[in-house]
Amino acid sequence: MARIGRSPEKKKGARYGAASLYMAIPTMLVAGPLVGFFLGRWADEKLETEPYLMLVGLVFGFAAAGREIYNLIRKAEQIERKESKD
Repeated sequence: MARIGRSPEKKKGARYGAASLYMAIPTMLVAGPLVGFFLGRWADEKLETEPYLMLVGLVFGFAAAGREIYNLIRKAEQIERKESKD
């Protein structure tokens, strides 16, 4: 008799997919502000505007990280909803 629905292996893979997206959040929280900090610091050295561009870069880094985290959470929720339907 043919099985209807997803196999247990595919369901397990979908669960791991959502979990891996959630695990990327701490990386985003660290990477975004660090990139903004170092780019701002580099620009400060070139333009002799210390510490203003470093602070602007840090703020943009946090904003970019927040936006990316929001997108990751939305994608993980879509995966979980799709998994619960199957």
